[in-house]
Amino acid sequence: MSRSIAEIEKDLMALPIQDRARIAADLIRSLDKDDEILSREELDAAWLEEIQRRVQDVHEGRVELLDAEQVMAELRARYPKK
Repeated sequence: MSRSIAEIEKDLMALPIQDRARIAADLIRSLDKDDEILSREELDAAWLEEIQRRVQDVHEGRVELLDAEQVMAELRARYPKK
């Protein structure tokens, strides 16, 4: 007897977040059979390149860094608890 989607979803939601993220990425990748889909290694390399670009932007002063407390205060003001 096959399991229902609800049962499978319940089991998946019980997994650690890292496992759920990996499964989600694999499922999304499986939806598109196009050759443009990146392998895990290509995706990792692309993210590394993006991280290096962002770090360089910080070092060269092209982006403004914000204090975490300031950001959180602004978010709390913008989105108060109901």
